[in-house]
Amino acid sequence: MISEIDVAIDSAQQTPRAARASLGMESGGPAASVLDLGSNSVKLSHYTVDAHNDFKLYYQRSARLKLFEGLQDGVMRSEYVDRIINTLLLFREKIDFEGVKYVVAVATSAIRDAKNRDDVIRRIAEETGFEFQVLSDRDEAHYSYAGAVRMLHVPTTLFFDIGGGSLEVVVAQNYAVQSAESFHLGALRLTRMFAKDDRYAKIDFDSMSKHINKTLPSAKQLHVDDLVPAKGDGKSKASVTVVGVGGALRTLAKYIQSKKQYPLSKTHNYKLTLDDLEDVWDTIRDMPPDKISKIQTISSQRADTIRAALLVIILFLKKLNLTDLTISAHGLREGALALSLQHSSAFRLQRIDPQHIRETVLSTTSPSSLLVSSKIDSLVDILLSVNLLRASDAPIIKYALEQTDRLRSFRDISNILPVIMDDDTPLSHGDQLFAALAVMHMRKRHKADAGLINFEAVAGPYDKKWVRRISAIISTYQILVRSSATITPSLGKGGSISMTVRIDNPATATIGFPTLMFEEVCGQLESAFGIPFEHSLVDI
Repeated sequence: MISEIDVAIDSAQQTPRAARASLGMESGGPAASVLDLGSNSVKLSHYTVDAHNDFKLYYQRSARLKLFEGLQDGVMRSEYVDRIINTLLLFREKIDFEGVKYVVAVATSAIRDAKNRDDVIRRIAEETGFEFQVLSDRDEAHYSYAGAVRMLHVPTTLFFDIGGGSLEVVVAQNYAVQSAESFHLGALRLTRMFAKDDRYAKIDFDSMSKHINKTLPSAKQLHVDDLVPAKGDGKSKASVTVVGVGGALRTLAKYIQSKKQYPLSKTHNYKLTLDDLEDVWDTIRDMPPDKISKIQTISSQRADTIRAALLVIILFLKKLNLTDLTISAHGLREGALALSLQHSSAFRLQRIDPQHIRETVLSTTSPSSLLVSSKIDSLVDILLSVNLLRASDAPIIKYALEQTDRLRSFRDISNILPVIMDDDTPLSHGDQLFAALAVMHMRKRHKADAGLINFEAVAGPYDKKWVRRISAIISTYQILVRSSATITPSLGKGGSISMTVRIDNPATATIGFPTLMFEEVCGQLESAFGIPFEHSLVDI
């Protein structure tokens, strides 16, 4: 509970190591839990948190409570409150069993709309020990945006979060929130509103469409008319990236990936087109929920509301004359956790503002121009200058080096690819796969080449030479790091590259410089880049 750890969090800003230890935030161990009490379900997520406040999900549990249906004349009925408490008591045991001391608990649309919400929150606190923050529609939009974009690094964004009770929309330019709005267009809310029977088998989608179009904001109302194509100008390209989150959206992505036989099970940073979504609509519009639930990639818990969510997304894109969107697998829960860690006092007092949001998002962003490592930045610079590397390769190289260090102990390199692809990063699926294959290539070339063939649908038109180039740079980096050496490269005659090698601190070097190994690496560089690489070791 936030109230139980305020003192420790405040001290963490001054003495991070001791305070983090007191909160169970040691690196690699269970560190934080987030409870999300929404209109359709309550979710529990466990994260490991490192010394830099970066975190990764390692467990998630969801219970469908359909709280929006519990509102009667604006009052949350007592039997639904009982359901909440019974579920939270189970979640309390799971949190205590894991030894997690840092818990962030937020409630959204259904509780926010309840006239008796103060009584509901008080009873939950008394019986479970969880003190929930009831988020305003503005805060819900802000938190969800922060969680999504901090893992995508998209500066100009038209963001939406489709939930059970509401649709949040955020407009941001250069990571600065320009507007945040909430609309009563949640999938469960709409399904109940336009259903003709209790099983939601028959729904008046024509009336639902009219209501959605009437409620959705226009580009002018969102102040994005200069960022999106004008109506009738289908060839114009939008200068804004549409980013969407929500369980329904991830479910739709999985369904579409399955239909296309997409070789990765990964929705983060996956792009959906309007054509994709309309094809799904044509398929499931007239299906009753019991038939939809039999589709393997659509769970029974979403079968009754998935059509309403899909319709909102399609009409949202059409109203703004946009043709695609990018999915983030991160949203409200990750945003709440990130903001609570970085701006604890403002979060506790529910005074998070757009500047807090921007600082939190920027804390994880790194421009694509940022180079890789001080050990080989100069080499990458030269290769870029002679067009032997592309500017877009720099973040791929940086990520590949990080993974090389992390996965050094792996015995079977076949396991490297799924481990790397399990990470959610700002890299596209193709670039992330490219980095994974380069790490594999350094260990076993033939397996990387086979992997490139198996994943051509994801990696796109990458030539094998690009994998080999990144792999050769990784090998160079590893020798320099382990031998405490630095290179000073320069362009030589005939387009060759000369590299002067220096030992940074001979007194602390753990091994002598591996001359033969470095010669072998220079051979790899020559083969990969097609130019001579010469080297000399400065006498020390």
